[in-house]
Amino acid sequence: MCGGGGGASNQAQQMEQQRQASIAKNVADINTAFGGREGQYDDFVTARRAQYGDELGRQQKVATRQNKFALARSGLTGGSAAVDTGKKLADEFNLGTINAENRASGELAGLKSADENSRNQMIALAQSGASIGNGAAQTAAGLRANIESARANSVPDALGSVFGQSADIYKQMQEQAAIRKGLRYSSLYAQPNSGYGGNQ
Repeated sequence: MCGGGGGASNQAQQMEQQRQASIAKNVADINTAFGGREGQYDDFVTARRAQYGDELGRQQKVATRQNKFALARSGLTGGSAAVDTGKKLADEFNLGTINAENRASGELAGLKSADENSRNQMIALAQSGASIGNGAAQTAAGLRANIESARANSVPDALGSVFGQSADIYKQMQEQAAIRKGLRYSSLYAQPNSGYGGNQ
C-alpha cells in the first residue's frame, strides 16, 4: 500500500516537473522571439520618418512656390515682406520637423507597447499551463500582426497643414491683389467720358 502511494506521489511529482519545464521552455521561447525586434523597430521608425519627411518637403515646396508668386504679383520680391515670409516658412518647417519626429516616435512607442502586451499575454498563458503549442511561433505571429497593424495605421496627411500661417499670408496677398485689380478697373470705369460714373 505504502509502495503504491509512493509511486503515485513520484509520478505526480514527475508530471509537475515536466509541466514546470514545459512552462519554462515556453516562456524562454517567447522571450527569445522578442530578441531580434530592435532591428525591426529601427526599420519601422526610419520608414515613418522618411514618410513624414517626404510629406513635409512636399508641403514646403508648395508653400514656397505660392509665396514666391504672391510676392512677385504684389511687387514685394526682395523687400522686407519677402524676408518676413521666408522666416515664417523656415519657422513652420522647423516646427513641422519636430512634429514629424514626435509622430514617428509616438507610433514606435505604440508598437512597442502592443508588443509588450502580446508578450505578457503569451507568458501569462504559458505560466497558467495552457497549451499554446509552439511558444516562439505563436509569439512571432503576434509580433508580425502588431507591426503590420502599425504600418497599416499610416494616416495620409498626418502632419496636417504644416505651413498654415504661410498659406494665410499667401491668401491675404491674393485677396489684396484682387482688391487692387478691382480698384484699378473701378477707377477706369469712373473716369469722365467712359460711359460710367457721374457724367452720364
